[in-house]
Amino acid sequence: MNEDLSSELVSALLALFAHDLRNPLSALHSNVSFLSTAVPAADSEAGEALEDVAASSDALGHITDNLELLSMALEGARPREAQELSLRDLLREAGQKSKRFAESYRVVMEVDSDLAGEIRVIAHREMLMRSLANLLRNGIQHAGETGRVSVGVRREGAEAVVSVVDTGSPLTEEACALAFTAQGQLSGKNVAGGRYSRGLGLYAARVAADLAGATVLVLVAAGGLFELRIRTS
Repeated sequence: MNEDLSSELVSALLALFAHDLRNPLSALHSNVSFLSTAVPAADSEAGEALEDVAASSDALGHITDNLELLSMALEGARPREAQELSLRDLLREAGQKSKRFAESYRVVMEVDSDLAGEIRVIAHREMLMRSLANLLRNGIQHAGETGRVSVGVRREGAEAVVSVVDTGSPLTEEACALAFTAQGQLSGKNVAGGRYSRGLGLYAARVAADLAGATVLVLVAAGGLFELRIRTS
């Protein structure tokens, strides 16, 4: 039986998938947290296994968030209501959320939230966080073992610019043009310099930035270099 699946219907179905995934993921997180307190500290193998489960649960949660972003994109969602927020607090939380992922890849991640000083930006906080998380995870995934990902902050006129730099291979000039598109993520999956990351990472970063009222850019550099530009208050 062939059924006509409109973009609106697919959007609603993807939103349901994301919703249904969150309950078992929440249970996984809770049980892993409980078991980590019950396992003796001397049992290093069990501790490592639990850490792997926790990292995998985090990854599934991240992919679920991006599935929801794909649903929003298909729906044609408009930018969410923006509010004034502390960029320093946002960077601190983003670093904490990505710490386990960086450790699983043996990548050094440097997120010095104090670089943001007292900068306050105007954006939708949750969507801005999702965009930054995707940029960080892309950098971590491609930095290479014992590689490095660092976050910088600067002001440019009426914008705050958050840069995410890593030691991995840079995108090709051709890949840069398509990096934040769905087609670019699809074609870059098995291409050197394509920079695919889990859950359509760079595409999701752009969708989330659009919804947050921010802008993402990729620059040709010695390694990976992404920028997230946000209006300041």
